[in-house]
Amino acid sequence: MRTLYGIGLISATVLLFQVTLTRLFSIAQFYHFAFLVVSLALLGFGASGSLLTASNRLRAPGWRAVYVLAFGPATLLAYLVLNRWAFDSYAIAWDRAQVWRLLGNLLGLAVPFTLAGAVIGAFLADPERSAGCVYGANMIGSAVGAAAAPLLLAWVGDARLIVLCGALSGVSALLLAHEMPRARLIAGTSALVIALSIAGTIALPDVMRIKPSPYKPLSSFRRNPDATLEEPRYNAYSRLDIVHSPTIHSAPGKSIMYFNAPPPEIGLLIDGDNLLPVVQDELAPVAFAESMPANVALSQFDTPDVLVLGLGGGLDAWIALQHDANSVVGVEPNGLIVEALRNDLRDWAGLVDDPRFEVVHQEIRTYARQTDRRFDVVQIALNDANRPITSGAFTLSENYVLTVEGVRSYLDLLDDNGVLVITRWLQSPPSEDLRTLALLVEALEANGGDPQAQIVAFRSYLTVTFLVKTTPFSADDVAQIQARAGQLAYDMVLAPGLSPETVNRYAYIEGAVYHTTYMDFLTARDRAAFYDDYDFDVRPPTDDHPFFFHFFKWRQTPDILDNLGRTWQPFGGSGYFVLVALLIFALAAAAIFILLPVLLRRRFRTVMRNTSAKRSLSVVVYFAGLGLAYLLIEVAALQQFILVVGQPTLAIATVLGTLLLFSGIGSTLSERIPWTGALAVLTGLLLVWPWLLDGYATAVLPLPLALRLGLSVLVLMPLGLLMGVPFARGITAIRDAPDLVPWAWAINGGASVISAVLAALLALSFGFGWVLRTGAVLYALAWLTRPRHG
Repeated sequence: MRTLYGIGLISATVLLFQVTLTRLFSIAQFYHFAFLVVSLALLGFGASGSLLTASNRLRAPGWRAVYVLAFGPATLLAYLVLNRWAFDSYAIAWDRAQVWRLLGNLLGLAVPFTLAGAVIGAFLADPERSAGCVYGANMIGSAVGAAAAPLLLAWVGDARLIVLCGALSGVSALLLAHEMPRARLIAGTSALVIALSIAGTIALPDVMRIKPSPYKPLSSFRRNPDATLEEPRYNAYSRLDIVHSPTIHSAPGKSIMYFNAPPPEIGLLIDGDNLLPVVQDELAPVAFAESMPANVALSQFDTPDVLVLGLGGGLDAWIALQHDANSVVGVEPNGLIVEALRNDLRDWAGLVDDPRFEVVHQEIRTYARQTDRRFDVVQIALNDANRPITSGAFTLSENYVLTVEGVRSYLDLLDDNGVLVITRWLQSPPSEDLRTLALLVEALEANGGDPQAQIVAFRSYLTVTFLVKTTPFSADDVAQIQARAGQLAYDMVLAPGLSPETVNRYAYIEGAVYHTTYMDFLTARDRAAFYDDYDFDVRPPTDDHPFFFHFFKWRQTPDILDNLGRTWQPFGGSGYFVLVALLIFALAAAAIFILLPVLLRRRFRTVMRNTSAKRSLSVVVYFAGLGLAYLLIEVAALQQFILVVGQPTLAIATVLGTLLLFSGIGSTLSERIPWTGALAVLTGLLLVWPWLLDGYATAVLPLPLALRLGLSVLVLMPLGLLMGVPFARGITAIRDAPDLVPWAWAINGGASVISAVLAALLALSFGFGWVLRTGAVLYALAWLTRPRHG
């Protein structure tokens, strides 16, 4: 039992390390890269299977001690390499050295996972141990690590948690020491590792602190002598930096008719990016509020009830209060921001002391489903930085706020004559803005509306603002909007009966490209053909495909390749190709893991010659199918449950924790569960899963977070239980040929490496539904090719 505890603890430590790496990527780069972290973990596990297959000596108890003791220091070294020798995502398009840095980062991160995989693989290959119990301890321990990660991140912080992983690896070595030769030496070394790691956790060295990307605003402010940064605050899923600087002036879409000095602002940075301005209430003039795009909508009402979705620094809420709003509700998903506005910035912002204002700490989609209130103005705040994103540099980010289902729920919050307001950055050629229009059109049509009569749009030089009603705009409505927009020198873009002279008067753009493109879209007889013919993918996102910033089409390939090194964007604007490159890397690595044992090990080739071709093929197809299917399901579910639980880190903990826990239980009980029955039921469940999850998400969004988390565990439980049976039963079936076991471990790990990246690629291209259906097909294939006893 002590051995199983040791296996469980090192498995938990591996998951803690994985989840913490997603936080590192979020700050050091521009995305959490959860699928990449999972892929690297499985790359290491696959490599361990290859090594164990290549040599019987590497499975010996003495080597197990080496693996366990080396795991802790390896996590620290891998973290330091990634943090202090990170690749430059901007320079990689023209600097070949950055490619080698990227490969070095990836391979370095795979080392600790290889060591952990070797420990588990060695115990799996031991014929004296139950494969189900070992695999079960691995899965259950991993589940505990995933569940504990958010709590520990909030308690000790991201960098400290990396150091703490070293201490946990030392405890794992102590638990496993009795299994190994020189137990006293191992125990003493383990105690030293534990003591040093705990000391490092308490007094964190500066070299261990996460270094943000040099292209993020946080790094710029650190170099600014006029800027002062407060001590960063952390929760389970984000980091908040509060910046004081006279150089902060943020007012997206501000009218060119505002001639006064900008008001003082404090900046809020989440994960070092996306500056959120907090206006100083006492010194900000009302004229500043009246010069912002939201004022055009607010001026249609005397004392409106206003809802701001995505409060951020509170700029839009402050603008509404300056317009004599009757009430203003600001919904903010990040608790760190809410706490800052309520406490540290209370006097500066002047929001929470205004009796008309209410701040709600909740996910935007959740609030839209929960509240019974109706509003005159519902505003989706512009909290994203302005970036040239047409070519897909930021293509990976999930955004459940800006989906068709999301917009439909916001329209339901409007009073009878209410207006939905959404401001987005203009792109050239139209892309982000055109997708926003497509999103509004699809949402209105789904509700039975007439988009041409219910949408008005105007623009500044950098932004476009859409006003949407649930009923047609009257001629008086349009006249009032045009008059106010004209006073602020905004150009009209769309409106029923729009006057041509109002289209391109102030921020002149040759050809009136935005008006022309929007009208071409609205009047297209075949909208599907418009989407197909347009240079960028501007189809509206849905909850099944929530990638608002994914504009890539394969026809863009020549232009992207031609512009590599000429555009100031991460990966040269070729974010989609990063996935393709990672998939090629994963394919190459997986091929090596599967072929390497055959090429290097003469005895293994002898075993293969003595094994029937049918059985060898069955082992390859079965374990590769399981590896591909499991990770397709896991990564798709992880991204889908971001909508349900609200944050990537919580989704990772919930999905990984639940699937691994119940897969471990399923593995432990695998001898009692019919093999073919489990695969048949699992295949059927996955085929209907997309519809089940859609109904589940709709039903639970109005519920409190704690209840959503608990129900999510229950929903994922049968899936995880069934997914844990096939691997353990397959291992048991080939136990008569011990050399096949680590090879199967390598095949499974290598296929999983491919699958983690493939899942992200398929989700971007086709949506989560097709990822899950592909997983179902692969489980069906495994059902048909399961290996038999020799």
